[in-house]
Amino acid sequence: MSLPGVKASNWPSSKYVREPECPPWMARDAFESAKGDPEKLLELCHQKVQGAQRTLDTTRKMTEALHQDPQYQYAHAVQAFEELRREHLQLNDSYNDLETINETVQEVVEVLRADKHQLLTELNEIKREISIQSIENTKLALKEKEGFAFQEGLEKKLNGQEEQLRQLDDELRDYSNQQVQIQNEMGSLEGAAHNLSHQTASLSELRNHLDGTRLQQEEAIRALEKEIEAKVAEVGAHDEQLWDFKRDMSARILALQRKAQSANDELARLHRLSEHEMNTLSQQNRALNDELKNRSDALYATKKEMNEYTSSAQREINIKKEEIQQCLSIVDLVERQNSGLEASIARMLEQNRVSENQIQEKDNINNKNLIEQANFIAMVHMELQTVREDLYMIKSRLCHHCRDRLLTGEQEEDEAEELARLQQPHPSLHAVAPVVRTDYTQPPVPQQLPTHMSSPGNDLERQRMEGELAKAHEALEALNRQLLEEREERARERREEEETRYQEEDDRLHRQQEEELRKRRDTEDDRRKQAGDELKTFTIRFMNGTRKKVDAFMTDTVQDLINRVCSKVGLRPSEMFYIAHSVNENSVLGMVDRFLDRSKTLYEEGINTKCNLVFKFKHYKRVIKWIDTNAQDRFFQQVHNNIVTEYYPSPEKLAVSLAGYELQTVFGDATGKKRHSYFDKVGLDAYLPVSVTPLGYEYWQERLFRNHKRRKGMSPTDARNKYIDTLRQFGSHWGMTYFDIRDKENRPFVAGIAEDGLHILSSDKRVLIQSLRFMHGPNQLAGWEKSSTGIFVKRRDSKFMTLYASSKLQSEEMYNLLSEYYLMLPREVQQALGIEIPHRDQLTQELLPPETFLPPLDSRRVPVEFESAAEYLKTIYLEQVFSPDDIDNRPEPVLKFINEIDEALDAGRALVSMDLSSAGMHDTDWAMIAELIIRAMDYDPTAEPSVVPTDRLRNWESNLQLEKLSIANNDLTSSSLPATRDILNRCTLLTDVDVSALPLDNRHEATLVEPLMKLRVQSLAMNDCLVGDKGVRALLDLFTNRTLHTLLLNRNRITANVMGDIAGCLDLPYCSIMNLGLGTNKIQLRGLETLIKVMERARKPSTLNFSDNPLQTRGGQRFGQLLEQQCGVTDLDISNTTGQMNITGDVALYITRQLLNNPEIVRINFSDNPIGQESR
Repeated sequence: MSLPGVKASNWPSSKYVREPECPPWMARDAFESAKGDPEKLLELCHQKVQGAQRTLDTTRKMTEALHQDPQYQYAHAVQAFEELRREHLQLNDSYNDLETINETVQEVVEVLRADKHQLLTELNEIKREISIQSIENTKLALKEKEGFAFQEGLEKKLNGQEEQLRQLDDELRDYSNQQVQIQNEMGSLEGAAHNLSHQTASLSELRNHLDGTRLQQEEAIRALEKEIEAKVAEVGAHDEQLWDFKRDMSARILALQRKAQSANDELARLHRLSEHEMNTLSQQNRALNDELKNRSDALYATKKEMNEYTSSAQREINIKKEEIQQCLSIVDLVERQNSGLEASIARMLEQNRVSENQIQEKDNINNKNLIEQANFIAMVHMELQTVREDLYMIKSRLCHHCRDRLLTGEQEEDEAEELARLQQPHPSLHAVAPVVRTDYTQPPVPQQLPTHMSSPGNDLERQRMEGELAKAHEALEALNRQLLEEREERARERREEEETRYQEEDDRLHRQQEEELRKRRDTEDDRRKQAGDELKTFTIRFMNGTRKKVDAFMTDTVQDLINRVCSKVGLRPSEMFYIAHSVNENSVLGMVDRFLDRSKTLYEEGINTKCNLVFKFKHYKRVIKWIDTNAQDRFFQQVHNNIVTEYYPSPEKLAVSLAGYELQTVFGDATGKKRHSYFDKVGLDAYLPVSVTPLGYEYWQERLFRNHKRRKGMSPTDARNKYIDTLRQFGSHWGMTYFDIRDKENRPFVAGIAEDGLHILSSDKRVLIQSLRFMHGPNQLAGWEKSSTGIFVKRRDSKFMTLYASSKLQSEEMYNLLSEYYLMLPREVQQALGIEIPHRDQLTQELLPPETFLPPLDSRRVPVEFESAAEYLKTIYLEQVFSPDDIDNRPEPVLKFINEIDEALDAGRALVSMDLSSAGMHDTDWAMIAELIIRAMDYDPTAEPSVVPTDRLRNWESNLQLEKLSIANNDLTSSSLPATRDILNRCTLLTDVDVSALPLDNRHEATLVEPLMKLRVQSLAMNDCLVGDKGVRALLDLFTNRTLHTLLLNRNRITANVMGDIAGCLDLPYCSIMNLGLGTNKIQLRGLETLIKVMERARKPSTLNFSDNPLQTRGGQRFGQLLEQQCGVTDLDISNTTGQMNITGDVALYITRQLLNNPEIVRINFSDNPIGQESR
């Protein structure tokens, strides 16, 4: 065996063997003495190694003791705190940058919203132009009808004229023997022929005018009307002339009879002449009739041309309508583009934020690791150097006794540590890793100093260090929690980013597939159109109120139509979507949806373009995870539409809670700007049912804003899911599809079919009569059968089947819906129930698997009018306020009272605090509110009459538990004292009462003392109640209440005469008043002296308000003496608002000097005192 640097003297010398040298750790004499003895040299080396080992062990133990030293831990904690603070500042800067980006995006969104508003304005203008055009077309059609009526009148008048001509022919034949008569008659006939020629000319002009433009035709029609009126007047005049002529002829006939004998020869000649003239006149009449017939044909041709013009105008109107529809489609496309742009902006913003977070997180991790490694290396190096130096110093200082004692303690600690390692072995990593404390719930116990090193100064310093270390641990614990929360938030954001990326990739693939499918469909449609198949346009209505026109063939199946609709609106085809034909059966529910069979064609289902088709979800079930977010949005819109239209009756509390999730979905996180845009373009019925409280937009805007703020941080998807979950949990009508049914006595009811079974309700859907569930209930379904008159239902606990009568259509839909919901139950539940379903395999293929949905509800809430005492209180109050009995004298609602109830209901907590201070209440308002509060607290829900037995206590909440009541600063008089007394007697849980500004007038205080003594009141405020010395004496019994710690009697009429009584009560051992308010009274220095004597002895109260009392300078000096005695006063108010205190500068300086030696005082108020002045 050989050692480096050691060689025996008798070893053979060689040039390859180095001469032995003395090591630096060995003395030269020892080396020379052991140089020739290898064993002795080896022993010296072993001794040195053992000494070095002991030194190393001692150094390690001192290092561990140093790690446990409070000063070292404090320094390490401060360093970690500074690092965390720097990281927090960096995160805060990043957050501010993101806030700036968010504001920029909000501005972009506002610009897009303005563009959308402009498009809506243009659309309204187009609609207005359409309305004006339709009105003009209507006027044109009316004028056309008037023209046809005028033509018919003209034809009738022409026929009348022909009849008159025939009568004239008869008269001419009768008077053919009289020459004068023939001549006159010929003149009249010539005049008539002349008139007819004029008429013919007018008709010719009319035809020329009708051949012109539409305006010329209208002018021609007006001219024809005037001409016809003139003709009517002319025919009337002609009739009068004919009657006059007839009378003249009668007279002349008598004369002619006398001359007949003398004129026979002349008559014969005239007879021949008349026959000739009659033949001529007949020919003229025939010519005139031919001319009239030609004019009638011309008028008929004109009428035909007008019909053709009307048809062309109608075609132009249809073309305009199509153009308008195209404009609407363009507007819809722009809206979708806007929504897509908003989604893209949000997605890009999210990607940017996630990228920045990832980069920041990586930088923080790298920097943190580098800093930790550098700090650890520097710390180890420093500790080794320090321990190495301290080791020699300690060895040089310690005596022999202390050194032996220290070595003995080190050996015992080594043995204990070895035993602990054997019992609980630690990982090897702990030997090299830096000591970083992550559990700060309990502060570490500092190492105790040796007895001979401890001293009172060291104990105080150690206590101070321990306190500071505990504070540092608390700060580090808070920062640690914050960092853990931020880490969880970043992890959640990364998961959401990955899900979003996967979703976007899936959407991209779907869009490619949809585009290919659309191209194939267009090619197939062109082929079918060339083959002669006609493409028809169907109008599809959606549950959000919109409509779309979809082209399809009558030979297409219903599934093909569903696919076309999905392609039109950007949805993925799914088994969830159905198309229903809404049929009006004139029933209680109105329209009934007939869901079309997917496998049948439109022709087989009897569908045409005039049918009312609805695209909707048939089954209401909670989907575990949506693949298509657009489908989730459609389902959410359908459910929300059922709420706002009251298809699902819901209480106001639930409706408001759901509206908060709806606002979070639409607007994102709540801000002050978004609050004012809730009702800009939509009404209140877009968020809430019409049956909510009629308190105006301002009230609902603020209440919805408060609920919106509670949803902060939710993404639109999370808000939709929470909306559905809340309705599913608290809604009594969740997921029901309603049908009209009747019992054996032909009484009307409503059947609601949902995922959990069949529910029988009253006709107004407000009362649940019976529930027949698939499982989880006494009345379980065992089977169902359909008939032409209704549906038969069998229960498991009965051998008989019950018939619920309904129409054939509704019976078919009820049977199908029950079967489908049963097949969507979990498979193990179906196997346990064992109900036979016809065509089970075919139905199963058409439905989604049960694993897609959550299991049905185990229990369903019973529909009741009130579910809590607070809801009942609000309802009866609004009934009183809005009572229609006395509209002129009914009071205005106290909105602060309503808001207090709303806050408790919306937050889901009990109504424990009622703050009605400065609410503008009068005596009648407070009397009504107090009476209704007592009535609501005594309300028994089981006493309400019910059609069927209902467990009203199952979901009942007795949430009216007032602990704090304030009616301060209202317009109340002493007439409100009985109502206040009654409310104090009934509300036995009150601890804080504030009746400030209720005038007690120094004589009504005893009215409130009796009920207050029965309560465990902790705080009582009677500020500004006109309380005097007599009233204070009546209140002295309150000082004996052990729970009362705050009594405020500011702004009253208390004088020094009653301060002895107050001081005597404060001196009692069971008086617990620690906060006493006597400010703004009339208490002089004598009363203060009495109070201070008791305070010096009893050390209470700790908070005193003695402001604005007439004390002057001497009072300020007395307060300084009180502080000098250190009597437990921590808060002192000696302000000088009214100018009665007047603490000057030297007195204030004296009080300030006392503060330096008084560690108890926390707050003192010198406000409005003339401190800048000196005492005189």
